[in-house]
Amino acid sequence: MKISVIIPAYNEESCLAHCIESVRTQNHPAEIIVTDGGSEDSTITMARKLSAEVIEIGERNLGKQLNRAAAIAKGEILLFLHADSMLASGIFEQIEASLNQKEYIGGAFRMKLTGKRAFYRFLEAGGDLYCRMTKTYFGDRGIFIRASVFKQMEGFGELAIMADVEFSRRMNSLGKTVFLPGPIISSSRKFDNEGSMNTLFKISWALLAYRLGYPPEKISEKYYGCKS
Repeated sequence: MKISVIIPAYNEESCLAHCIESVRTQNHPAEIIVTDGGSEDSTITMARKLSAEVIEIGERNLGKQLNRAAAIAKGEILLFLHADSMLASGIFEQIEASLNQKEYIGGAFRMKLTGKRAFYRFLEAGGDLYCRMTKTYFGDRGIFIRASVFKQMEGFGELAIMADVEFSRRMNSLGKTVFLPGPIISSSRKFDNEGSMNTLFKISWALLAYRLGYPPEKISEKYYGCKS
């Protein structure tokens, strides 16, 4: 199965090379598409130097960035990977083994944070349990899906926030999904920079607000501290 790896980016010059290298070192060739949301640093230049295909959206909207890249992707499988994340070895083999079982249409992975604090191990375990029990997949867990199903779904909703959560819900309504061991190795920079408890509270609040039907634009405004 041909895999297209779609990487949404915005000012990711410090992380992008590691992300792309983790894709290149898999035992399986893959198409790599970086979809940029208006970076002001060298993200685009770096992506091109690393021989990734680049799409420039000009605005920071996760759903729109992913949809534009998926529209030109040639793979039978689409894997959405955040620019500050990396693939552990053997990820592609896990995807193929699961999707060779016709009952599955997609899924996501366990996540490992780069930080060494014991609190991060708690976050990993709690997040894994939540994803496994609810089948709600966040973007930093490497959502993957059959390209044919993605087309049937008409892609991601172009929401101000929670596009990944909304997408995973619709994906689960169409068929069975699988939560794989992975892991996706994700940067702990948000927790490091903004404070662990503060960040955990913001994420939990945003998820609860979305589940209660609060408008994504308002959630985004409060979450990011500015109007979307």
